Amino acid sequence: MKKAAWLLFLLPLFFSCGKNAREIRAPGVVDGEIASIKVLAAGTLERLLVEEGQVVKRGELIAEINRDKVRNGLEELSLGEREIANSEERSRQKRQLLAANLDYWRKQVLRFERLKQSQSISGDQLEKSRLQLKDAQTSLFELDRSLEALQIQKERIANKRQALELAEGDLLLKAPASGVVLETFISRGEAVFPGTALADILDLSSLFIDVFIEEKEISALKLGQRAVVIVDGLEDRTFYGRISAFGRKAEFSPKYIVSEKERQALLYQVKVRLDRDLDVFKIGMPVTVVFSK
Repeated sequence: MKKAAWLLFLLPLFFSCGKNAREIRAPGVVDGEIASIKVLAAGTLERLLVEEGQVVKRGELIAEINRDKVRNGLEELSLGEREIANSEERSRQKRQLLAANLDYWRKQVLRFERLKQSQSISGDQLEKSRLQLKDAQTSLFELDRSLEALQIQKERIANKRQALELAEGDLLLKAPASGVVLETFISRGEAVFPGTALADILDLSSLFIDVFIEEKEISALKLGQRAVVIVDGLEDRTFYGRISAFGRKAEFSPKYIVSEKERQALLYQVKVRLDRDLDVFKIGMPVTVVFSK
């Protein structure tokens, strides 16, 4: 309900309410913070899990946009991870053989070098063993580079998986706060785009009462002051709240400087935060707030 509209409703009540010298009585209207849930990614609404008037908890799944493309992408990445795992296993087994071969030719070169010193073998045999050693070193080096390349592929897949999981999270819409679903705007099967409003949720923990106090009484109130709330039809129950904020400017102020007579018609906004029994109060409900002087 717009402020300008219900101010006209409140103003006559100021003159009809009886007043006590030790208290301030003022009509008010229950209001609260409304969280608008908006779509983050384009797609088709596959599931809508809430309806108007339903109570939801913070983090509860509210709607799901079709995730087929994301799931297919994740399956492709899983296949790639399996291929890389198989290649790594084969490469590690091959590396063991190459390492053993390299160790063998190192020993052979040392052996042939001793034999060459004693003139037991020809220089040609020693040179061939050195070439075999070089070939074994090269093969092992190339295999190690292949293993490094597989590791880079794994990191790329991990990054892609993370991106897809984040994208999937954007397709699962959850309640940003515990509260009541006031209105839904999209139906199952409809195409949605980023920024499309899906539903409005009233944050129950944010419920407060907007009241307007006359200029001559506002000075008697303090931030944090306790107030009694009277609900029509529940006069036998007592509800409480505390002043959480004062309006920054007076209402119905025609100009910057007002006369003493005009000041008597000024009203100041006071916001009263409700303590408990939040399930009793509904947004737009008219109540009466009583402040002690």
